[in-house]
Amino acid sequence: MKDMSQTERQIFILLLLSENKRGYTINDIHSSLEKWDVIVDKKTIMRDIDSLSGICFISEDERNNKTYYTADKFRLRDITFTSPELISLAFMLELLKPYQNMTMGRSSNELIYRLLDNTTNLNREFIKHFTGLVSINTNDYINDSLNPEVEEKLHNSIQNKRKVRITYRSFGSDKDTIRVIQPYELSINDGALCVVGFCELRNDLRDFRVSRIKNINLLEDTFQIPEDYYSNRSRKKFIHLSGNVIEKIIISFNKTTAKYIMEYEAELADEIVKTEDGITFIRNTAITDELVRWILQFGEGAKVISPSHLKDKIIQELENSLKQYTQ
Repeated sequence: MKDMSQTERQIFILLLLSENKRGYTINDIHSSLEKWDVIVDKKTIMRDIDSLSGICFISEDERNNKTYYTADKFRLRDITFTSPELISLAFMLELLKPYQNMTMGRSSNELIYRLLDNTTNLNREFIKHFTGLVSINTNDYINDSLNPEVEEKLHNSIQNKRKVRITYRSFGSDKDTIRVIQPYELSINDGALCVVGFCELRNDLRDFRVSRIKNINLLEDTFQIPEDYYSNRSRKKFIHLSGNVIEKIIISFNKTTAKYIMEYEAELADEIVKTEDGITFIRNTAITDELVRWILQFGEGAKVISPSHLKDKIIQELENSLKQYTQ
């Protein structure tokens, strides 16, 4: 049984009643709720309709000794937006430009124009005027080629908590691997659509770039998302990449680099302590290749204090780089 609150249930009923002019009987509504594993008795549904009738226009029609209920659809007509609201819509259209290869991006763009098409002509004229008023640097976005079928199956998998088997080509790999994953959520990393989930092959939480999924099949096996996943997910990844082993990372930054960290990267830290020489950066997170690359970019401006094996990894990376110029 799905955990649906009274408010959610009533919204479901209202949307159901508004989608078909023929209307629905109490039995029809009851059956529709059962399809979503929402088990309530018919008296509760009647009380929901009575409650909704106080705030919405719900009509009753007697046909063949049955009562059919319908509701007027929600429509936006002849609404004039304020200038700040139109600027905000133009801003959203600009934000969506890099995501036009994604099904969600195209749908979001179409939704805004549907909203404008169903309001006043004045809104449509003003949006033309405001388009281009704000520009967004899209250098970090990636023009991925996405397969709509892959996106659709991932949506299905996440919604119904069904495992998927994917054929995947990792970054830097010359061959595909077959993996069974438990998709938890979709995320956008630097403009690239990714799916975050538990990889049964690696026995770890991983991020998979959707454009690298060559094939996908929904499985009958289901899964449950760990209870602490949503509360801990931001701490399990440094910027983009995730890992299950969380460690306390301590890095010392000199004064010059500390200025940059405080202005642009401070939110990455759990704690920042100011020192005479700069700052001490403290973060509980997984040690990933991404974290190593982030530290290395600061050169002599950053020094790993702990853990020791991260320090050793940084030293090894620097020695390998030095060999490129001394051999």
